[in-house]
Amino acid sequence: MLLRRFLMATKGQKSIYQEHLPLETIVEKLNNGDLLKSNLRIHQKKNRFAFLANPVKSERDILVEGENQNRAFNGDLVAFEILPKKDWKLNKSELLTSLIGNSSREADLPIMGQDEIRFQGKTYNAMNVEDKYLQKTAKVVGIIEKVHPRKAMGYGKVYNKNYALFSPLDSRVPRMLIPLKEFPKGFAERPNDFADNLMIGLVKRWELNGKFAMGSLLKSIGGDKDDLVVAATEGILTENDLDDSPFPDDIDAEIPDFEIKPEDVAKRQEFDFRKKCVFTIDPATARDLDDACSVEEISDGLYEIGVHIADVSHFVYPGTTVDDIARERTTSVYLVQRVIPMLPRKLCENLCSLNPGVDRFSFSVVWTMKKDGTVLSTKFGKSLINSCCKLHYEHAQDMIEDPDREFEEGYLPKIYNGYTYTDLSKKVNILHTIAQILRKQRKESGSISIQQCKIKFSLNMENGMPSGLGSYKSKESNKLIEEFMLKANVSVAEKLVEHYPDNAIIRRHVGPKENVLKDTKKLLTRMGIEVDTTSSKMMQEALNKLQLAPNQPTPVGLVVASLLAKCMSLATYHSSGEFDSPVDYFHYGLSMELYTHFTSPIRRYPDLIAHRQLQAILEGKKKSPMDFDEVSELAEVSSQKKYASKLASDKSGELFLWLFLREQVTMHEAACVVEIGSESIDVLVLRYGIQVRIWRDYIGEKVEFQSKEKEWVHITWPEDGDKPKCSKRYELLDNVVVIMKAGKQLFKINGALPRPDSTNDVHVPSVEGFATEDV
Repeated sequence: MLLRRFLMATKGQKSIYQEHLPLETIVEKLNNGDLLKSNLRIHQKKNRFAFLANPVKSERDILVEGENQNRAFNGDLVAFEILPKKDWKLNKSELLTSLIGNSSREADLPIMGQDEIRFQGKTYNAMNVEDKYLQKTAKVVGIIEKVHPRKAMGYGKVYNKNYALFSPLDSRVPRMLIPLKEFPKGFAERPNDFADNLMIGLVKRWELNGKFAMGSLLKSIGGDKDDLVVAATEGILTENDLDDSPFPDDIDAEIPDFEIKPEDVAKRQEFDFRKKCVFTIDPATARDLDDACSVEEISDGLYEIGVHIADVSHFVYPGTTVDDIARERTTSVYLVQRVIPMLPRKLCENLCSLNPGVDRFSFSVVWTMKKDGTVLSTKFGKSLINSCCKLHYEHAQDMIEDPDREFEEGYLPKIYNGYTYTDLSKKVNILHTIAQILRKQRKESGSISIQQCKIKFSLNMENGMPSGLGSYKSKESNKLIEEFMLKANVSVAEKLVEHYPDNAIIRRHVGPKENVLKDTKKLLTRMGIEVDTTSSKMMQEALNKLQLAPNQPTPVGLVVASLLAKCMSLATYHSSGEFDSPVDYFHYGLSMELYTHFTSPIRRYPDLIAHRQLQAILEGKKKSPMDFDEVSELAEVSSQKKYASKLASDKSGELFLWLFLREQVTMHEAACVVEIGSESIDVLVLRYGIQVRIWRDYIGEKVEFQSKEKEWVHITWPEDGDKPKCSKRYELLDNVVVIMKAGKQLFKINGALPRPDSTNDVHVPSVEGFATEDV
């Protein structure tokens, strides 16, 4: 009733947006070439600006402004048409550089208009300059697929007697009018009591003349200090459309009990590793152990090396409830304070987990390999293992750094099956030596690892709140495991595509977005840094030159890595039959012709698909257990869910950083200037790899802020008690101290600069980059 009244009241008003074309018309126009399609990317801070991938890879992305977004949401697959050239945007900075070069004569100074430049008596606009100085613009004419879940976390306030105005924390989601009757009792009468109450809203419709969308309140999730983490986490999961619901109570009854039958032993006889020295290396907190390694010396310089992966397919059958849920989730979600598993804990922490001292079903890739990494043969098979030890990365690292060390009793975990610390240390070091060679070969072929800092938290055991900050460090022990997991994934990918060329599950990475990379290269040149971006190998060589030591980038190196990371597209899952040529299977980041995910079936559903396809091959089946359409659909959903999981994980980190700063009041950190605007400075916090914006208003009262956008800023502080007036000029890549504070709004981090004459200088830390490969 309320909605009908609202629609009647707005009837006859001028439309802000245009009607979406029917899907049938869109398909016809796409086939005719009259329309284009792409996923819409709305700017996180300036939501009037959105972008679409340009079909011409070398050109800038296409700009979609304001109403031309036409009620599409971030991530949606949309149909669009290019606007006339007169509506394209002039790239003023590039045109200016071309027009005036290094000239500083006053007569040569241009006059800037909104959409034009007047220079030496001539006016330059979209209609009379070369296309290379223009950015194409477009309008959305229809939505092909609603990728965005239309849900958002935010706050509500009374709008009128019938509606509340819901304002999402994510500015890319429109504000929405929600009937007051859907809000908690007392909301309309005592709105201040609910000012800090987090809520989740759902956009239900967005009319052609709607300044606001029309929505519904899904849930009021609270937000008091005691339950803020729970409330905010629920909001993060909901707006990323990630399932956090408990598994059905009766699901354990569907899961087979662990039992090794005689027929299992017979089938896996060739791959029975239970009496061999198999072990796991994982983080200290890991509970779902899905990969193990083994190495046996066959003869001098020749080894049998095995990668043994949890055999989830032995317990999870297609068409069962547990498989349906895993297929729907497609991935585990890793938040700061907890994990949302893809599989029930009975499976991921018990039956499937390769825990030490117990028999386990596994799926193995076994190579006969020379000490120089040359593979003489590869075989695959369902296997049995009994891991002799659950090593942590720290344990393996100690063995690498001091192979002959005698460990004090109780330092290492219990070792089973009659093996000793000496046995383990010897095998870890054999694998480490070969892994170093494999890694070197991969780097020489063009693989790129962008070293960035990654923040981690220490949590209070009593209340779960953050009590400390640190950064992850990637050691040689991490790289050892990564290298052999990569090798296993490549070996399986080759096997799958060889037998099922039309529907093998593969992992593809198309590399950097050319237009973004082009702009980044120009920015780096302006900073005085030359980076050859013609190939991944050349970029890696440039990054290597900006290191103090391996894995220790300089501050400038961290900035360059951060900028290059933003140029990279995301790796995605596909069915091999989606492409006309095997060339299109290429994984840019790893510089590999073929790649898939096989090594983590406990937490990724595409790995389980790979297991089932590989087993079908070993059984001699000419037909894949999943057809092209099924693999393609699951690959697309898995890519979307993996990205959503990453967003949720990142947002969880932002939440805990905000909570930590809220208790700390302020924190001084070494940073590096990465961007200068007309009213702000962006800095990269070196220790944690996060970017913070410093608005002029947060620097201090009566501060003078003069800047040449993208080049320098001159800040003047007034007298302050016995401190005289002082000033300082900041340029790109300058080392600064940033004062970090928690803003009033959830997730919001405010940055400020101390006065140059203050004593707040901090030591620029020697930091280690953390680069995890696509394993």
